Amino acid sequence: MPSVPAPVTDPENPKIQRWDDIGLLLIHDFITEDEEAAMIAAFHAVDHRLDGKRRISQHFGYHFDYTTFGASETSFTPVPSYITDFLPRLPVQDYLPDQFTAQYYPPGAGIPPHVDTHSMFGEALYSLSYGSAVPMVFRMSDANDARKMRLPRRSLQSSVLESKMEGASGTNPESAATAPDSQTTMTVKSKLEEPSPENPSWELVLPPRSLLLMTGPARYGYTHGIKSRKTDIINGEMVHRQGRYSITMRTVRRGDEIGCNCVFPGVCDARIREEQSRPAAAQRMDPLEK
Repeated sequence: MPSVPAPVTDPENPKIQRWDDIGLLLIHDFITEDEEAAMIAAFHAVDHRLDGKRRISQHFGYHFDYTTFGASETSFTPVPSYITDFLPRLPVQDYLPDQFTAQYYPPGAGIPPHVDTHSMFGEALYSLSYGSAVPMVFRMSDANDARKMRLPRRSLQSSVLESKMEGASGTNPESAATAPDSQTTMTVKSKLEEPSPENPSWELVLPPRSLLLMTGPARYGYTHGIKSRKTDIINGEMVHRQGRYSITMRTVRRGDEIGCNCVFPGVCDARIREEQSRPAAAQRMDPLEK
């Protein structure tokens, strides 16, 4: 796997690394060890499970909706102080996140490569990592990713977002569409697991207590994910993963703010909605050629 592109170190703060051409920024030691311990304790005060097999999620602010890949209109949990206390330290203060997903990953758990929804959230996408270090895999999206975005799971997102754009609110995705049968689910899963060899991937190690900011191409055009494995090679040495925690932070778009004009139409849900509203002949074109 290619090595991570060389970053530029901030001359005023050596803990900050930038990949300006990509739109990545990594801040080492964004939180202290005491803050880290308090955040882990707070997580498990809400949920005592540590089953070792699957990740555990907690949502604050408007909950992330896994059926629309946006934010719920109705499910809301107050944001705890261990999050609000560090918000003034975020590098982008023009608009602050208001949707937070805290997660625990047992050793070996990963995240499938994906591009976060464009139209429903603002540009700045944050990931605060604590607990175990982990390499995050980045890759410029390609035609295979564009085709994955058009599989049936994504069609539900398009229909729900379309209704939001037309003024509907509080739509329940589970009642708006019929769930796919098991054969469809297996087909979608197999397609999602197909390799995408067009563009090389590279790994960026996220140290404990670090904050990653994705903007520009990294936010809109690159896939990011974490491989499911129990060991990693970090600085030339094999390291066994321990339990990892993260807080993904997004800014919710509502009403007239919903939409996107990025330069990555192949993986842009807003462009996909436009594309699917065209005649059938136009829909059969390669999505990256439109």
